[in-house]
This record gives sequence, C-alpha cells and structure tokens, in this order.
Amino acid sequence: MSDDFKIAVISTIYYPASHTDVIVSRWLEPRPQDRDWGWDTPKTRIASLYVSQFPTQDVRDLPPEEFERNRYRKDLDLARAMAEKHKLPLYDTVRDALTMGSDSLAVEGVLLIGEHGDYPFNALRQKLYPRKELFDQIVEVFRESGKVVPVFCDKHLSWNPDWALEMYRTSQEMAIPFFAGSSLPFVGLIPPVPDLSGKEIAEYVGLFYVGPEAYGFHSLELMQSLIERRPGGESGIRRVTAYTGDQVAEAMAQGAWSRDLFDAALAVTERKGAGDWRENCRDFVSYEETIGPSALVLEHVDGFRSAHIMLGGHLEDFTAALRLNDGTVFAGSSANGGQDSFYGHFAALDARIEQLFLTGKPPIPLERTLLTTLTIAACMNALQTPGISCDTPELCLSYTW
Repeated sequence: MSDDFKIAVISTIYYPASHTDVIVSRWLEPRPQDRDWGWDTPKTRIASLYVSQFPTQDVRDLPPEEFERNRYRKDLDLARAMAEKHKLPLYDTVRDALTMGSDSLAVEGVLLIGEHGDYPFNALRQKLYPRKELFDQIVEVFRESGKVVPVFCDKHLSWNPDWALEMYRTSQEMAIPFFAGSSLPFVGLIPPVPDLSGKEIAEYVGLFYVGPEAYGFHSLELMQSLIERRPGGESGIRRVTAYTGDQVAEAMAQGAWSRDLFDAALAVTERKGAGDWRENCRDFVSYEETIGPSALVLEHVDGFRSAHIMLGGHLEDFTAALRLNDGTVFAGSSANGGQDSFYGHFAALDARIEQLFLTGKPPIPLERTLLTTLTIAACMNALQTPGISCDTPELCLSYTW
C-alpha cells in the first residue's frame, strides 16, 4: 500500500453490507477471497472519511460475537469503529475530508458513495440521494485549489436528469477523470457470453428484482456493457413503455418482448423460487410498498429492442438473454457472488476504481452511465402511466469507445 496516494471517502452512511462497507472496507481490510474477483492488496490508501448519517447503534458497543450474529443490521454504525481501528480522521464536512484540514486539496482520489441512508422518496418513487449535492461540494474544492483528481461516483449520477447532465458537463469542462456506475458489468455472466463487439443484436431481455429504480439501473448497466459496441456504436433510446401488475404477462403475450428470451433468461437464474412467477410476484413488497411485477420496454434508435422485467418475489438475481440478428441466442446469470462472498462483485469494482485512481483513465465511458442514469429516470416517469409509450428525445445519446 502506498502512503503517497491518498483517497477521501465521501459517503452518505456506513453500516454493515452498505455500499460504503463493501467498497471501502475492502480497501481497509482486503479479503483473501477477493483475489478471485481481481482485487488484492491495494496500491492506494483511504486517508480521510466524511459520512453524512450515522445509524443509532455504534458497533463498538457490541461484543464481537453479537456483531457477527447481527452482521447485516442497518442500525449499526461502522464509520466510527473503522475510523478508530485504522486511525483515519472522520471529518465533519466534505471540504475538510478533501483538504484534510489544510487550505487546499490534499488527496489524490475521491470515492463518492451516495447510496443507502435515510432519504425520502419523491412522487416517482425515486430515492433522493444527494449525489449531486456532494459532487458539487467536491467540485468547489477542486475549483478553489486549482486542480482536480479522479472521482468515482457509485451507481447512477443523480435521480434528477438535469442534475446528471450538469455533473457530466462539469466533469467534461474541468477535465475531471470521472467514473460512475454499477458493479455488475465487471463480473460477467454464467455461462459466459462471448464478446459481442461488432455483432448485430436484435433483442435483449433482462430480469431483475428488488425495485425498479435501485435494481432496474443495474439491469440497464449490465445490458449496456454487453450491447454498446454493436455496429455503429450506441445511438440511444427513442421510446419507453412501462407495464405493471397483470399488464406484464399481457404485454409479453402481445409481443412487447419475445417469450423465448424471457424463458431463456428465467432458465439460467441461480436464485429462483418454486411455482409460477405471476403468483410469486403479485404481492411483492419493495421499500414498504406492494408493487408486484413490472416491465420496462425500450425502443432503441437503431431498431434494437430491449425489456427489463422486475420479478421480485420470484427470483433474486440479474439475468440476461439476447438474440443476434442471425438468430443465435445467449443467456446468462450475473456472477455477482452474493452474501457468501461478501458481495464479491464489489471487489471487481474496487479493482476498476483503483485503476481510475492510478492511471487517471476511467475504465468505461462516462456516457454509458449518463445514458443509464437518464434512462432509469425516464422509466420511473413511464411507470406513472403504465401501458402508455413515452417518447424520449433526451435519451437519443450516441457514443462509441
């Protein structure tokens, strides 16, 4: 580990198995099994912490054996314990975490983890995480210091599409090496899907669970990682249609997406319940609300079609099935590891984040995450009028890499 390359962590909350835990704790306490995911002893070090919220129970007040029995309690604060254990300053402001109490930027990289915590939902059922607000505070220190360092932003840029565009444009104008998005694109599928670069792709069906925004975003990111290098590159999405409840089965019967791809995606999931998916999903509760199944159908500018179907209550997995123009079908389940590996896919993500920090080069184009950010926002809007197609000129974004 280098004492020279210092990282500031800017986080909303740090409890067991939160995104801050599965990302940051691997820097502080690398696990031997993480090598299987490409993460080993880090070459950089966490130097400072800022955390917005603290759960009610300090983990230091629990006997070790009680903590192990309650490893995934969200009311346990890890921030103070990890700061004390690893002799890290825990600052009260974003500015102080970046300057480490000095007059100027004092770190070489920033981990922005605005995921989890007690934040409200808006009318569209988007959780109002303050990623843009935290990003703005980081940028303010950059401007005052006259220099920038690489920044990683966990998951999508913002729930607000205008704010997401502003974050993108700011990073471009200031030449900030900026990487954002999901961990899923970096772990592949089981069975593996071959490299699809240059392949003509006709259709994609992805299955996911938990909630349309939080996990629908992951499904979109997984898809983009597989299809964005098709001939001509990515050209964006022109129309979005959402379906909910009984509409999902009806839409599939009417050809909104191909039943054989849905069946192929369902067949490869490793974590699936018994019985019929319609019954299992009917009363599924997400974030204290009964939502049932839902489907997000995208019409892409180049004629490609995709569907992302939430089957919470029936499966706990991300799966993908796609058909090439020649009729070949590939299907796989995300190799994300789950609890047994302490969510090993985040070890793969950490490896890419450190690559960003050390090289100043993001491992993927930021345009991918800009598109998925704007798309999930459009989908959450479409869910307010299920069955009605919504034109999305704002999603007609092109990129290649």
